[in-house]
Amino acid sequence: MMNEAYPLVLIEWHDAEVSNEWEVIPEGEEIDDSPVQTAGFLAKETKKYYWIASTLAENHANARTKVPKGMVVSFKYLKA
Repeated sequence: MMNEAYPLVLIEWHDAEVSNEWEVIPEGEEIDDSPVQTAGFLAKETKKYYWIASTLAENHANARTKVPKGMVVSFKYLKA
């Protein structure tokens, strides 16, 4: 049974990246800019963010990802 209050969605977005080792700084446009995908329940939406959860229980959410809308490439609702 799908929870209509928290629809299933798929978001493609440009994620931030962190590195903790020494490396050569890329020249030009060499930086990989491949978008990532996140699927889950749209637990909350604000002016700036989509809040996606992998697991819901009543008004509780687990395994959450807060995606800044400025990083979103595409957003679509999924059918159960």
